[in-house]
Amino acid sequence: MNTAERKTRILIVGAGRGGRTLIELFGEDPAITIVGVVDLREDAPGLELARTLNIPTDKDFRKFLYNPAPDLIIDVTGNPEVAHQLNHMKAPESEIVGGMAARFMWALIQERRQKVLLEEKYRRILESIGTEADSEFIIGSSQEMQRIAHLVDQVAPTDSTVLIRGETGTGKEIVARAIHRRSRRAQYPLVTVNCTAFSENLIESELFGHKKGAFTGAVSAKVGLLEHADKGTLFLDEIGDMPMSMQAKLLRFLQTGEIRPIGDVNSHTVDVRIIAATNRNLEEAIKNGTFRSDLYYRLNIFTIELPPLRERREDIPLFAYHFLKLAIAKTNKKVDSISTRAMDYLCHYDWPGNLRELQGVMERAVILCNGPQIEPEHLPISVQKEPPLLPLNQPFQEARRQLLNRFEKEALQHLLRETGGNVSQAARKAGLPRRTFYRLMVKLNIDPSRYKQNRTR
Repeated sequence: MNTAERKTRILIVGAGRGGRTLIELFGEDPAITIVGVVDLREDAPGLELARTLNIPTDKDFRKFLYNPAPDLIIDVTGNPEVAHQLNHMKAPESEIVGGMAARFMWALIQERRQKVLLEEKYRRILESIGTEADSEFIIGSSQEMQRIAHLVDQVAPTDSTVLIRGETGTGKEIVARAIHRRSRRAQYPLVTVNCTAFSENLIESELFGHKKGAFTGAVSAKVGLLEHADKGTLFLDEIGDMPMSMQAKLLRFLQTGEIRPIGDVNSHTVDVRIIAATNRNLEEAIKNGTFRSDLYYRLNIFTIELPPLRERREDIPLFAYHFLKLAIAKTNKKVDSISTRAMDYLCHYDWPGNLRELQGVMERAVILCNGPQIEPEHLPISVQKEPPLLPLNQPFQEARRQLLNRFEKEALQHLLRETGGNVSQAARKAGLPRRTFYRLMVKLNIDPSRYKQNRTR
């Protein structure tokens, strides 16, 4: 075998919980061969796992020391006599790691493993949602966002009007672009209009166009954005802020498909799909007389509600690494990962600005980071604040229930992030029986598969 292709040979001495964890980790690495697992106890958990994986086991480590010698011997027994014997009897080319060094190595491996898992998860989701042109549309792995991805796939091939609702910064325009790219209109323009960017007098001219001399300052004819979007899609962002007079004209277009530039006496038809978005409560606006009910019913044929980031915290690591990659490309810096502590702060923060705020925080962190890893000190002070201990506006019993559920959910998610979705490892770290840990996951609707790589081999 070529030297560059030779696998690293590892001998594990001690098959308790630590030894079993090492078997689980190294058994997944195609560059490593575990030559043997040794323990005096026949019922040691690591020996049982090794046998199921067809890894040689024994009570005596001496049979594994030569012909050929292992590259690395990991001693997790904590027994000084065993350590002395291994040092005395090992082959010169074998290295030994034991005691505190073994635990330190394990911590580094787990940190690296978490980063690799998140990057692989990010890559798989990009592949699953379409072409490279869709790389901004990162939907996340939460149940709600998977449902939204399904809605996008269902409505995209149709010509139906879509209304996207959600707080500022939740990614409404990104969803609109994803719908357009998956539609039969993808080869034609997607034209975006922010309804708050134009005054009441200008927005009609922007949408419908005008003839030369139609009003003071109209020194030449102008083609409207609806005509620019012919055969394509018009995205009306912040539709809830559109002036009432313009709402009536938009309603007429939705009913007839006809446009008439200002100053023209003739109308003509364009073929445009409308996608609208708002962060406003349109039902309340209708009651207040600031939004037309008939336009609302025309727009509300197919609605997609985007949840705020605080309601899908399990997606935060994925988005954080996505924005980390964008920031690295923009700043031309090399940052490899986000520390576990920094990620915990990101996952606890409520993100009033949602994805837009998270993207800004990650870009700032990359600018401040002078090493390979984002640390808590690179995050804004507001993000580093610990969450409030109690929901003080609730009755005592309800507050206690909410606090307990929040603690349980955040604790389990943290442990699953640390262990890459390995339920057995997470349960051991929590000091809970695996069955109890599993019941808590079911109760809190936590899916461990969101935290680990789908294995294809």
